[in-house]
Amino acid sequence: MNIQFLKLIPFYAGIVLLFSPWVAEASGSVAGDTLQSALVEPASDTFNVLAPPDSLFLSLVDSISTTPDSTVVDSTARRVSSLDAPVFSDGRDSTIYDFTGEDRMIYYYGDVTVTYANLEMKAEYMAYNMNTRIVYASGVPDSTGKPVGQPVMKEDGKEYSMETVYYNFSSRKAKINNVITTEGEAFLHGESIKKMPDNSIHVHHGKYTACDADPPHFYLRLSRAKVTPEPNSQTVFGPAYLVIEDVPTPLFLPFGFIPKRSDRAGGFLFPTFGEEPSRGFYVTRIGWYFVFGEYFDLALTGDYFTLGSWAMRADARYKKLYKFDGTFSFNISENVSGAAGSTDYSSSQNFAISWSHRQDPKANPELTLSASVNYMSSSYRRYNSMTNPQNALQSTAQSSISLSKRWEGLPFNLSVNLTHSQNMQDSSYALTLPNLTFSMSTIYPFKRKRGVGKEQWYEQISFSYNTNFDNKIRFKESELGTPEFWSKLENGMKHNFSIGLPSMNVLKYINVSPSVSYGTTMFFQSLQKSWNDSTGRVEDIKSQSFSEFHMAHSYSFGASLSTRIYGTFQAGRNAYIQAFRHVITPSISLSYSPDLRTAWNGHRTYYYTDKQGVAHSLNYNMYSGLYGAPGGGKAASLGFTLGNNFEMKVRNKKDTTNGVSKIKLIDNLNFSGNYNFLADSMNLSIINASLSTNILGVGISANAAFDPYAVRNGQRVSQFNIASGGGLARLTSIGFSGGYQFKGGEEGIKNNPATLEGIPRYDPETGDYLYTEYLFYDDFKAPWSFGFNYSFNYSVSYPRGIKEGNTMQSLNFNGQIKLTEAMNISAQSGFDFKELKLTTTTLSLHYDLHCFDFDVQWTPFGQYQSWSFLFKAKSSMLYDLLKYDKKANYYVR
Repeated sequence: MNIQFLKLIPFYAGIVLLFSPWVAEASGSVAGDTLQSALVEPASDTFNVLAPPDSLFLSLVDSISTTPDSTVVDSTARRVSSLDAPVFSDGRDSTIYDFTGEDRMIYYYGDVTVTYANLEMKAEYMAYNMNTRIVYASGVPDSTGKPVGQPVMKEDGKEYSMETVYYNFSSRKAKINNVITTEGEAFLHGESIKKMPDNSIHVHHGKYTACDADPPHFYLRLSRAKVTPEPNSQTVFGPAYLVIEDVPTPLFLPFGFIPKRSDRAGGFLFPTFGEEPSRGFYVTRIGWYFVFGEYFDLALTGDYFTLGSWAMRADARYKKLYKFDGTFSFNISENVSGAAGSTDYSSSQNFAISWSHRQDPKANPELTLSASVNYMSSSYRRYNSMTNPQNALQSTAQSSISLSKRWEGLPFNLSVNLTHSQNMQDSSYALTLPNLTFSMSTIYPFKRKRGVGKEQWYEQISFSYNTNFDNKIRFKESELGTPEFWSKLENGMKHNFSIGLPSMNVLKYINVSPSVSYGTTMFFQSLQKSWNDSTGRVEDIKSQSFSEFHMAHSYSFGASLSTRIYGTFQAGRNAYIQAFRHVITPSISLSYSPDLRTAWNGHRTYYYTDKQGVAHSLNYNMYSGLYGAPGGGKAASLGFTLGNNFEMKVRNKKDTTNGVSKIKLIDNLNFSGNYNFLADSMNLSIINASLSTNILGVGISANAAFDPYAVRNGQRVSQFNIASGGGLARLTSIGFSGGYQFKGGEEGIKNNPATLEGIPRYDPETGDYLYTEYLFYDDFKAPWSFGFNYSFNYSVSYPRGIKEGNTMQSLNFNGQIKLTEAMNISAQSGFDFKELKLTTTTLSLHYDLHCFDFDVQWTPFGQYQSWSFLFKAKSSMLYDLLKYDKKANYYVR
């Protein structure tokens, strides 16, 4: 090439740019529908826009000047952009202008961005023909030959990732090779795509998939397809077939139509089909999904079994951003097992209601509503948790609805609660309708607003108050709806007032805190005793709820004394155990309450004569309700607690600053009891002991109870155990529990095979040299965990006057191992020490297949023996279509 000619390029380029307005005007008719004619067949032989110019040419041009005269270029650019011109950023590496031929070409190298109206395109390389207004964009190969910086185009909210593209700024048409774009939750791949001015695209040899991998793991292979833009966005395609892992399947579609809905929409819910041995063939979860406005939706579904079982359910969701959200579900079903008239025939009707409501904390800090409702028939879990034994093992269910109100700047709080609890074993229920609690937090009415000087004793006087109102009914499931149902309703109201008196120090180290309390209990029904000649017994006669009003009163006085005693043993600076410390925290509480067995508090005596003519008297309390009336005589008791804490300091060679470490031996070792000075006998209570500590990471807690009085003929007598020849106290119960969680392994794989390729390793056991594929697994450490919980309880009883020890112990354990990033195996079980066998054991496997989830659950033995197999697509649009669910539950196995 003539070097002298290259030196004249800037001069000629300036002349061309000077006359460019007239050239552009003359060539304006060229920019028609042809996208690549001017680029594929350039008039000049000196360049080729399908690839970057020759490197020698670039080096020579760069060495002289990569840009023509600035004044000429800038003036022209302003005149073009003022009309309608795309705006290019300069290439990171270089920008080259070539106006030697008929086409005025500009080449951009390195991270180029072009914007035009609502279009933005980025690529590593672009070539722009100023005459035809066509741009060509592509990536460039790196040192390994892998393309980098491939084009990404955004237009009207859509994004296209592609290999190469021709775009005509005049006609707004584009020709794209190997593009990937999103269509809702799906991805559309196209080997060759034409994009039209209305943003519709024509696809030749495309792939439609919900997998975001490249290449996708499964897809519909499309011969041809057309995607129309908003507002009536849809995808229409011709003959297509399903491909899984690049293997074509015989599943063929002659044509397809995929509508896109940007908003939520209702529609048909695709069912699941199958067969169960005892209930027959079935269709489950068939129904319709409804959308009501912006905040609420509803799914109505049903199940049908050919042998008579059926179910209907309603599942609703609601949500208002920054306000509240929740779910509601209602389920009613009839489960029929076996053929009618056979010995294994059974039928059961079940129902369940669940509601969950959560209020955003910022919505209304002073008024909060929350709900967690789980109300069901006693056999519901048996028939509706068939593949989840852990749910079936739960014997209780609880619900609560709570509305709470607090007043800003005031110490008052009000809460209204509806609660429910049930026992699945005996079909018993307890409902509280409602519980009302009003409280006033502790206030100091005499405290000065501005604390100046020493605090006065009267400033420590405090008041607090709380009241509870309850309506509770306990019943069996069979009693629901019977005439006697509401007669089981119990109610009551309780008020408690506490007065805190000033605390003081006695003998400098003893803290004394006196207190006064007063309480009232309100009753809304009464109880009367009556002799029944026909039954020969005294029977209770209760009045109707809220038919009467009575009040009982209680009051007490007390004081508490506490201090702390430290004991330290120093072993020396050179010893491993340098110090041992024992902290003792004794406390004593004194309380007095007068005799509350008065007529004012509802105590009565009933006199009657039995069938033999013998006169009797019976003491009872006429106040009946949820809260018991105050009982017992006057009491003056002394309560005591002795707390202990043990620690030691050991030498720590790793800690160069302090050189010692503190170790807790026993966190808490407490003894407690009380002594009633005014009791007729057995003034001393049972002594309770408790311990909590942590040994080598194992949390341990223990408790025990000791009775200071002796037992004679199975009965506790008013004689100290030591006086009757026994020890200081009798052990009546003891228990302890502990658990630990073991963990190990590492996340990921330690050795990277790409960095070890070609490096052999000698194995001394086999004498072989191992290469990359073996090294890949050599240092693999799968993350794993294993935990256990053990509890032991022993108690003493005296049935028929004979001492008998009762032992209860349980062991539960669980574990999991993450073999790969995608595969996780877990297990949970326990051991029954009475039957000497494993309890219900469940093994689970979860495998994340990127586009699919694979789940297996197996209970191999026991009452709840079952298994389930689920293979499903992750995409919500394909979940009901691409799913295989197979199970064998414990009820119908």
